[in-house]
Amino acid sequence: MTVRGVCDGLKNLFGALALVLSLWAAVFTAFFVGRSVVVMMHAGGYEPATFTVEELFFQKGAMRTNRTYDSYHVTGTVLGRQERFGLGDYVKGVLQTRADLEAQVHVGQQLAVLYNPAVPANTGMRVLYPEKDFKRTWQRRQREMVTTAYGPWGLAMALCLAFGAAAGRIVSAVKICLGACVFVVLAWIPTLLQICC
Repeated sequence: MTVRGVCDGLKNLFGALALVLSLWAAVFTAFFVGRSVVVMMHAGGYEPATFTVEELFFQKGAMRTNRTYDSYHVTGTVLGRQERFGLGDYVKGVLQTRADLEAQVHVGQQLAVLYNPAVPANTGMRVLYPEKDFKRTWQRRQREMVTTAYGPWGLAMALCLAFGAAAGRIVSAVKICLGACVFVVLAWIPTLLQICC
């Protein structure tokens, strides 16, 4: 087998790997990176505030359509506005029942939060747990997520392009890499809609 043939085979291998890893990057984007981007775009506007709990929500995964995990949040007021809050580190451990949630949070309780009313309401990121060094913590978290989500995918695409060039099949490598971008681009659409709308 010639060197060009080996390089072409490696181009195809890393192209296939880039496609698989694009699914990983897309899932990370949809569930983690997009929310982090929303927070970082509005990081300068978050101010300390008090959230007054008015209602607790706990849903068992089996009772929810297409979901198997439990979820919980509270609704209440911040600066006179109705908001939803996911509670962050105010809740410890794994909650099994509504009673577990009520043991840690109750109606009328006042919680210190970070609040930014300029964040689009449909993102669920207007009210945040008040972390120390808020901006730096979210920047670090975003860097870690981006590295985890896009690092392996980007490396596989770079190797696909490099071996494609070595094999004299750069056009083919570019087409493979463009195909490996589709899932990631689709994963960004909901975030972009949240930011724009």
